Amino acid sequence: MDNERTVAAELHRLAENEAHEPIDALQLVARGRRGLRRRRLFTAGGAVAGVAAIALAVSVLPGLGATEDPLPVASGSFEPVPGVPGGEAGAGQKLTKEEATRRCDLRYPEHKGRELNGNGPFWSGRPATYGGKDGSGPATSPRPGSSERPATSKLDFAVCVVPGGDKPSAALVAAAAKDPAPTTAAGQLRNCSVQTWVDLTGWSIVASDQSPRLRTAVLVAISPSGQKAVACQLDALPANAGQEFTNSQFLTVDALDPNDPITTPGKGSKHANLFAGGGGGGGYCPGTPCSKNYFFTGWGRVPSSAATVSIKMGTDPAHVVPVTDGWFALSYVSKSDHSTVKNPPTITAYDKRGKVVKVVQP
Repeated sequence: MDNERTVAAELHRLAENEAHEPIDALQLVARGRRGLRRRRLFTAGGAVAGVAAIALAVSVLPGLGATEDPLPVASGSFEPVPGVPGGEAGAGQKLTKEEATRRCDLRYPEHKGRELNGNGPFWSGRPATYGGKDGSGPATSPRPGSSERPATSKLDFAVCVVPGGDKPSAALVAAAAKDPAPTTAAGQLRNCSVQTWVDLTGWSIVASDQSPRLRTAVLVAISPSGQKAVACQLDALPANAGQEFTNSQFLTVDALDPNDPITTPGKGSKHANLFAGGGGGGGYCPGTPCSKNYFFTGWGRVPSSAATVSIKMGTDPAHVVPVTDGWFALSYVSKSDHSTVKNPPTITAYDKRGKVVKVVQP
């Protein structure tokens, strides 16, 4: 814990003493691009959880329960975004298409004038896709650092993560780029802050799962007030792979929107259950040779009596993750060929005695 608390201070020291190469804003956009070939997505309540490539090993970060003290992002590393409230107030705001476009123009000036797909609503901290130059369809992003103009394609698209009110400094962006799939809570909050343009200083991670071979972490964090939550997927695949989908979503915990991934509405003192996830197999994988294993990433909330959530794929032993106040996160790849795995896989929540509390996905 003490080591984790020193991360922010160390980032500041490195930022002051070490030179960094200029950061191209398109690098982060490219990380949000996805090739759609051989991809299967599953949604709940209209929300899509980003999924990445094939992986094999999964680990759970220890010591991330709600009873832990909040871990810091590198404080003082943000500047205000014009016309947008900072911090928690700017997280997960419901926006018109006009306001989302204005913010995307500020964050991605190379796409200024491009139309966002759909009529809205849009939310700060959540990805939106651009249409083509004429607004007629998806579009590709230029390579990071190039002078190419976007071109339309049915197989790829450019992404705007609609910014909140906290623009990260170049030093913070550089730190996130050097460590795109961090294994510490402080690093994960830093990268999610960079991804969403919301300062997550003081937020507490309540659920996290990470797959080293997939090089993807999924986390859920709660704001200092307890009123907001964020789910972040952090991918570390090469920026030009075109396969990863770095994703994020903010929630107002006690005032969920109908567009949030609600599976069971809250009633009385019982909170709503949530689930968003997706998976598939084939296509792209970070290693060589390419694996055809089935992979899955997602997050959600089950009854508070749950102690664990398990996901079962093929003949693999169940992959089990801890639950904190109902929150859980999943980043997993099976050893089974994707063609032999039940699609979508079974996900179940259990209490501490092993009794089924909730079938998240039958």
